[in-house]
Amino acid sequence: MLFHFREKILFHQIKNGDEQAFTVFYNSYKDKIYRFVYFKVSDREKVKDLVEDTFIKIYDYIREGNEIDNFQALLYKIARNLIIDFYRTKKEEISLADAPETVSSFDLEKEVGDKVAVENVKKHLELIKPEYREVVHLHFFENLSFPEIADVIGQSEGNVRVRIYRGIKQLKKALKEEPVKTV
Repeated sequence: MLFHFREKILFHQIKNGDEQAFTVFYNSYKDKIYRFVYFKVSDREKVKDLVEDTFIKIYDYIREGNEIDNFQALLYKIARNLIIDFYRTKKEEISLADAPETVSSFDLEKEVGDKVAVENVKKHLELIKPEYREVVHLHFFENLSFPEIADVIGQSEGNVRVRIYRGIKQLKKALKEEPVKTV
């Protein structure tokens, strides 16, 4: 609850032109958004551009006087839309869900603690349906709540819950069929 209060204060400060408040906001979310974009677009230079564009768009959105209920959900939604636009402009017939996915091992490795496990998670995530893969990633790797994911992908919270449940079920099945390998 305190975190949302902090966001509201930052929102009003940014709305009033406080660039230092925007810097605080940027520093709070840049790593999360970078990791999310990198998961979908493995070209580091393009990832940096998309992250920068994400923050420019949210800054403009705030300065135009728009209200925001949830900074984090809006950031992920903007980033997701920019990724979709990126793949559209490449003239490739590929959906966001089918976009190449690269798990950033330097972030996950620290959390999981084992490079082999990271590679296996990546491999097994690629085996589940794309519509489940995205929500599982958002929930477990980006720590977004069900309502936040619903905002990001434009679906109902119930639909998100069902997709995550089915994604976990598919992931468990994939792990049983091909157990984690050890070195």
